[in-house]
Amino acid sequence: MKLHETCTTDQAAPQFDHEWQRRAFGLALALSEFRHYDWSEFQQELIATIGDWESKPESERGQWEYYDHWVAALDKLVDRHQLLTAPVLTDANDHALAHDHDH
Repeated sequence: MKLHETCTTDQAAPQFDHEWQRRAFGLALALSEFRHYDWSEFQQELIATIGDWESKPESERGQWEYYDHWVAALDKLVDRHQLLTAPVLTDANDHALAHDHDH
């Protein structure tokens, strides 16, 4: 797998325990590659998100889950860069529903 040249993760073999982690990873990379934000901005947001978690008392942290922090950082960037301008409508199984895009 060839990653974006600015990605400093383990390019040989990123590890995923669940499909949603692979998708979050890919989405973060794709949004950077399509220049919605710089990869370094994502990295800094991820560092800040993990730092916020680490600064909480252990009793408030919850279990360590790397990709939960990854998604939280991605969520902040999507919001900051206003990449979603309208809410995504979903069905009961949380699948996006097709709708008319002519607002």
